[in-house]
Amino acid sequence: MKPVLIIALALAAGPAAAQPAAVSKPISAQQKTLSGQPITLPQGPVEVTFSETIVPVGGAIAPHKHPYPRYAYVVSGRLKVTNLVTGTAAEVKAGDLAIDAIDQWHEAAVVGDEPVRMLVIDQAPPGFVNTVRRD
Repeated sequence: MKPVLIIALALAAGPAAAQPAAVSKPISAQQKTLSGQPITLPQGPVEVTFSETIVPVGGAIAPHKHPYPRYAYVVSGRLKVTNLVTGTAAEVKAGDLAIDAIDQWHEAAVVGDEPVRMLVIDQAPPGFVNTVRRD
């Protein structure tokens, strides 16, 4: 290919090759857990774990607690979360960010006829399991 043709093709492709800039906007900003506690982070080194939780229709999550912050983004479905310490309940649905109570027993159950799919982020000291199940 001749150099003039290469330059002409490069100039013609220039504007078309430009990519739009990425745009980031907050989906949710929260300062408290579902039970109204302030969100505090562990001191020292932290391991961040990203996981997926799927609860089938008619399913439930048995009583448990989290010693450290747990953030759950609900991708699909609806979930009723009951705090067994305060007696309060909250329903979260697709598009919601739920921040679980810290060190308080709670349980959850699917509401409706759609499974619940959540993307979950835990922040805890390295090697620490952030879910304590009640026997």
